[in-house]
Amino acid sequence: MKSALIKAFIVSAAAALLCVAINMIVGLIRNEPVGTLSISLSLILPLITAFPAMTVVFHRNTQLSKAFSDLEKAHHELQARSKIDYMTNLYNREAFFEMMRTVRSRQDAGALLLIDADHFKNINDKYGHTVGDRALKLIAYALQNVTRKGDLVGRVGGEEFCVYLPNASRAAAISVAERIRVEIENTPFYVSQSHVEPLTISAGGALAYKSDSNSQIFSRADHCLYEAKNQGRNCIVFEPAEAAETDARKIHLISDAEESRDRRNF
Repeated sequence: MKSALIKAFIVSAAAALLCVAINMIVGLIRNEPVGTLSISLSLILPLITAFPAMTVVFHRNTQLSKAFSDLEKAHHELQARSKIDYMTNLYNREAFFEMMRTVRSRQDAGALLLIDADHFKNINDKYGHTVGDRALKLIAYALQNVTRKGDLVGRVGGEEFCVYLPNASRAAAISVAERIRVEIENTPFYVSQSHVEPLTISAGGALAYKSDSNSQIFSRADHCLYEAKNQGRNCIVFEPAEAAETDARKIHLISDAEESRDRRNF
């Protein structure tokens, strides 16, 4: 309000001085003396009429500017929240794969880890969904604690999480996955004040070649996760290097064949 009053006073004073100047110019043109009453009215009338009006205008303008700023801030917050899983504060499924696609367009390689909480249904059934939610939050915290800046972490299903490691080698990805597994296994999961329930994860991993689609990489990681579950859980299974290279060569051959066919058709 103070700012509006100052602006209104400046505008009103300028208007009053302009009126006085015009009054004096008219007097000089007519060669008539300008009286004190005329000058006083030229000063007082603009102040009386313009000052209240300008105060309202500037105050409303300030309110509108603040409302627009608040609306813009709320829009950005809503947009950000639409990409975040409300429970874990990680990327949701859609946002994770969108970000993964963007990162992969700038990088030649990387690795995807697909992580699943072991016996999560049993936790929910035995202790309730509130305790199950705490388990998911604990896993999310461990993922954020272990991964590097620039790695992508998201919750892509009920108890499924994904980690994308840009430019990571097979050995580096396995090392990160193992650190995640150990971090979660060694973090006490209290289901009550006196009882700690075991909480572990299984993970499958796959290398991401430039020619791969997100779905192809996810499918290979999902297959490895299935193998980790079959091996007894609480372990990491990463696709064999030979299998990954074979799949990549197949994709290149298919792409080359399709390109050759398109050229012939053209």
